[in-house]
Amino acid sequence: MKAVESPPLVPLRDGDPRQVGPYAMMSVLGSGGMGRVYLGRDTTGGRGLAAVKVIRPEYADDPQFRKRFEREAHALARVQGPYTAQLLGTGIDAELVWMATEYIAGPSLSTAVDEGGPMDAATAWRLIADLAQAVQAIARAGIVHRDLKPSNVILAPTGARVIDFGVVQAADASSITTTGHFVGTASFMSPEQARGRQVTTASDIFSLASTVAFALSGSAPFGDGTGIDVMHRVAYEPPRDDVLSRVISLDPGLAALIVACLDKEPEGRPTPESVFATAIAHQLPSPDPRSAPGRSRPRPRAHARVTPPPAAVPATAPGSRRGRKSSKRPVVLACVAAAVALAVVGGTAALAGLGRGVAPASSASGTAPVPDETVSGSTAPSTSPEPTPSLSPSTAPTPSPSPPPALDASSVDIRTSACPAKITSGTTGPCVAALRLLLSGWGLNVPAGQRFDLQTLIAVRVFQTEAGLPATGAVDARTKTLLYSADRGPVQAGPFTVTESVNAVDVARCLDSGFGSVGTLVQVWNCDSSDHQQWALYRVPGHDSQYTVVHRADHACLTADAATAGQNGQKINTRTCNGLGAQRWTLGATIDPFGHGGRTLVSVPDGFCLDADAQLDGKNGQTAQGWACAGSSNQVWTWR
Repeated sequence: MKAVESPPLVPLRDGDPRQVGPYAMMSVLGSGGMGRVYLGRDTTGGRGLAAVKVIRPEYADDPQFRKRFEREAHALARVQGPYTAQLLGTGIDAELVWMATEYIAGPSLSTAVDEGGPMDAATAWRLIADLAQAVQAIARAGIVHRDLKPSNVILAPTGARVIDFGVVQAADASSITTTGHFVGTASFMSPEQARGRQVTTASDIFSLASTVAFALSGSAPFGDGTGIDVMHRVAYEPPRDDVLSRVISLDPGLAALIVACLDKEPEGRPTPESVFATAIAHQLPSPDPRSAPGRSRPRPRAHARVTPPPAAVPATAPGSRRGRKSSKRPVVLACVAAAVALAVVGGTAALAGLGRGVAPASSASGTAPVPDETVSGSTAPSTSPEPTPSLSPSTAPTPSPSPPPALDASSVDIRTSACPAKITSGTTGPCVAALRLLLSGWGLNVPAGQRFDLQTLIAVRVFQTEAGLPATGAVDARTKTLLYSADRGPVQAGPFTVTESVNAVDVARCLDSGFGSVGTLVQVWNCDSSDHQQWALYRVPGHDSQYTVVHRADHACLTADAATAGQNGQKINTRTCNGLGAQRWTLGATIDPFGHGGRTLVSVPDGFCLDADAQLDGKNGQTAQGWACAGSSNQVWTWR
């Protein structure tokens, strides 16, 4: 995609207002069926420039519209985050109904694609991460965007920003069909919108996927237009062959995620949190599986195999017949199914690069990455072959200068004026060394170094997600404060055991990561002091009573499976640490009947306890699961 400048400003015309509320109108930014948008300057010394939308009189004069406008504007004011446009103010008076949002300089995604061409895969992964965070912010405010599309995404210098959410499209004539009054743009609306059903955050996820598919291919996945034919394709037919083929050719993982988000049923789509975690993980390479610690243990048979989902069969509209399908359709859908299978198989490796346990990114050109400058000044041993012995007489070597003294990163306080007010990607020096040390103290696997690289950026975003801050990746004052909010290092570390009765003898057995692969189900085994049984308990920043449990060998987090949350037998596995709720735990009451100080470990989202399956007491490979807390001995865990 070529760089595209912001669209030119259009001068005011005779009929345009010169003053709207506190804003002096400077130029026209755009117009639509609902009203016209102006670039306004705050004349009261406020926040500077704003995008001011003035509602057309035919809507502004409607008392019901005014009531809805006022109600939804209150909800809109709750939307906070770096990937949306903040509401600055609204006005309802005798003549004008208007709303002002933060002005964001930059071209829209639709303009950028039309003028600069489709995106590459790497850029699209970043776009998905930004849009997922925007959808999260909108959902937290209790509203649904309902019209997420390329023209409502601004490509700002700091990332993608979503605009025109909430009330803005509540009665936009350009987004309402003449027969059904559906809010949304036909090419990018969700199936439930097209069918006139209730919309939820899952509807925005569908529109997000359609928007990203457009960014990658230059075409809407269900075709262009505003008529009923497009809405029918959205509701009942698979995406277009050419769009899917283009995405598959760029990145099968992208195709798998987009296909999942384009599920016709809302409950089949991933959550915004899952979309963000997947996208951010794909911004780093997979770790070398050879680096995983070895283990001598008989492997069980593979009882399960990954089967690609069947090719999607388009639902039939009530009362309609199936038309003749293109002969190319089964081939493309088979490719999509294969892409999904690849993503499932490769998901463990892809996600292993996120947050804790991030491997340094390699160069996209295939050249060797430049090693990070370590704090101690040490260098990696050379792997070059030894030189051929010379026949010339040897000369005395020139003494090399002494290395500089190692920097004590713990002595640098990044909150002081000696460090930038906002530490961002690309910064180097002692302040970054101190930042990386602080991040490692919260369980994030960031090795020593003085460069704010991609590995550091991802770790900062995970930390901010855990803390409930906007995951911008920039270390601002709030992030700095939370980095210093607790003592550095784990609260507990070592084997994590449950006491079981084996042949009438109480035996401590250890929580075990299985075979060292991120994403596998955790088990209970005889304690053997191996790396697979080493864990650490870290506080969650900003949540004193919440913790993450980190596997020390691969730096993955103990995770309660969201799909089986609230069910006895809930799956528990290790996942790349992403800062989300499924990886947060609390410590229950001290109820250890064995007197070892053990406690229950309670999953935050559903309140279920980590449980060793009582039916398999004393057997290696015993399942660790989520179960309703009952205070039984197989739910009491102790750090050894």
